[in-house]
Amino acid sequence: METTQTREYRVKKRDWGLIVIGVLMALAGVSFIALPGITLVAITLFAGAAFLVSGVFDIISYVRFRKSMDLSRWLIVYAVFDIIIGAIFLLNPIVLAAVLPWAIGLFFVVFGIFEVVGSFRIRNTEAPLWGWMLASGLISVLCGVLFFIYPASFAIFIGIFTIVRGVSLVVYGASVDKMLVDA
Repeated sequence: METTQTREYRVKKRDWGLIVIGVLMALAGVSFIALPGITLVAITLFAGAAFLVSGVFDIISYVRFRKSMDLSRWLIVYAVFDIIIGAIFLLNPIVLAAVLPWAIGLFFVVFGIFEVVGSFRIRNTEAPLWGWMLASGLISVLCGVLFFIYPASFAIFIGIFTIVRGVSLVVYGASVDKMLVDA
């Protein structure tokens, strides 16, 4: 008699779910590169909707749980800011799509600088990965500067990342030899 803990290996040559998702992601990545302006507007609209929904749910949570969880009134302030930011993103997506790469570029530059400084501090301790951290920081700074100089490069960057991820999923899905499944 087999138990629910018994497992068997089933030979599986391909995982079509991964392959299909990978192909769709790669196609989306190609469209991001081909249409960077529309990509930036879509990202802006998505971010606006996310801020708006977050703000609404924060208000609902505050109203429902303010007494039982002793919630701070700052939650309402954050919620209102989220709603305002979301509304601005949704009402002016084209304007904000132009600003979004600069904001993310600034983040990349600042993060990259911290990573470069951190790599030199780690190098002094003779840690083995300081070079990798230095390279990562320099690439982050370069990407951030590129987003400032050529804002559409942000959409291209996302497109390339999406294509690489999609191709990876196709490769994983096509090379599945055995998969552990519940009996």
